[in-house]
Amino acid sequence: MKQDPQPHRPTPVRGAVRAAYAPAHHDGRPARGTGGAGVDGAEARAESARATGILMALVPCTAETARRLLGNAALAAGVTHRLMARTVLATRTRPDDVDPDRGRALRAEIEHARSAPPVPAGDGPQPAPDVLRRQLNLLRSARRRTLAAPDDPTLRADLEDAAYTLCVLTGQRSAHCALVAAEEAVAAHRLPPAGSRGLPPGPAL
Repeated sequence: MKQDPQPHRPTPVRGAVRAAYAPAHHDGRPARGTGGAGVDGAEARAESARATGILMALVPCTAETARRLLGNAALAAGVTHRLMARTVLATRTRPDDVDPDRGRALRAEIEHARSAPPVPAGDGPQPAPDVLRRQLNLLRSARRRTLAAPDDPTLRADLEDAAYTLCVLTGQRSAHCALVAAEEAVAAHRLPPAGSRGLPPGPAL
């Protein structure tokens, strides 16, 4: 039966998801390694924003997680935040020119972001498969559009919204876990019951 979203008290999972998708606080100062004032600082922030959008689409993940991933990869490779942002951009435009050490650090952080343990499925009502399928399609579309134009803040916001909704529907705390859980649920709905797979139809009753 299709479950329509109903307002209710926040649950621990929903609270954790909402916290993960809450806008990061900024005090107006540029982040360390992302550039200072003037044209150079603006270019550095633009590069960081594009790299963040790319990572959001690839993992997928929130903007906050993408920025943290970018910083961790820079630390692991021993380079500046800006140089790692340029590495992310190069993976989309000039993959053969990516420095091997920076590329390995980046891939390791992406895999780490995707390896968060999923939340076990609960006993409560589950969303209808067509609801999950529709939200999956929205997330896939948002990922494609963000990957094509990662510097567009509207597209990044659309991706965050689509991922957040899928997290709420599946009860997962991360967008990647929600994506996997939704895909598994939709795929399971397409399969016949376990006892009838590969068996000929029984006699009519």
